[in-house]
Amino acid sequence: MKTLLSFLLLAVVLTACGNPTKNSDASVIVEPGTDTAAARSTDPAPVAVDDENAEFLGSWVGYFRKGSADEHDYDEKTLYVDEGYVWNRENKINISIDKIVGDSVFGHSVVAGNDRPFSGHMFRDRMADPQTFMLREPGDDKYDGIFTFFIEDGRLQGTWEAYGNINVKKRQYQLEKKTFAYNPDQQLEPAKTFVDWTKKVNTKKAEDFGDGEFYEWMQEEYASATPAIYEINASSRLLTKAEVENLKKGDLTIIRNTIYARHGYSFKHRPLRVFFDAQPWYIPVHTDIRADFTDIEKQNIKLLLSYEKNAAEYYDSFGRG
Repeated sequence: MKTLLSFLLLAVVLTACGNPTKNSDASVIVEPGTDTAAARSTDPAPVAVDDENAEFLGSWVGYFRKGSADEHDYDEKTLYVDEGYVWNRENKINISIDKIVGDSVFGHSVVAGNDRPFSGHMFRDRMADPQTFMLREPGDDKYDGIFTFFIEDGRLQGTWEAYGNINVKKRQYQLEKKTFAYNPDQQLEPAKTFVDWTKKVNTKKAEDFGDGEFYEWMQEEYASATPAIYEINASSRLLTKAEVENLKKGDLTIIRNTIYARHGYSFKHRPLRVFFDAQPWYIPVHTDIRADFTDIEKQNIKLLLSYEKNAAEYYDSFGRG
């Protein structure tokens, strides 16, 4: 079984003059819509509530899973990183019903770093049936499609089908109504291991069986994080250099991106998305949070990025030891 590393694979390599080796291909993932330079926004004006349809309005949250029609290609589209780490292309989605006028429905969906408007109608086939919704996204994005669902017993469930021929054309979902609230004290829960399968190294392993017999193999090792991500909160207080200077790159990345998750940011980068989707408190609400950071968060993001970039540039891509 391959090992998911949560420690450095390589020690710092010193040159003859005593300086660390520089990695010219180093990069740090900074999600779009997370720049801290924008001014903090004011609270939005309250939205008028349609009392007649209040039970339908708001955010419905849960997993956007592959539709039953795609079950036959499970192996083709499922990502197997390691024996203990599998991603079946499911993403947490927020279907927000914003306004209902008569039988006309308006809202938007937030999933996988995309915020897409939709509109359509609700109707009943028979008086005893729950309200059925048929809502269409505009169609000017390759991932647009049509939602068909009903709401009954406090759950929204239905299907979605893409207009175009994309990787997963059909989805199904069963969602619960949830309300987003920013909480700077929210801590991560140990729900899913962070594994960045886009960053790996192949290490040659060897075992000596004696009498000159050796067995050699290549082992894939992936960037990961340590339990430090569950202990350090970069939204509730200012961090010090001493706290972060010896953290691994994976730790720095998760601690910084947890700030974004607390603000309901919808992640594009798949390893980050899979990790944060598994947090039971996390709700994807926004794709642009540039104006939402507190002064404490802005300072901590700057500090974390400086050490994250340094770890990527002068050490291996998995961080420092």
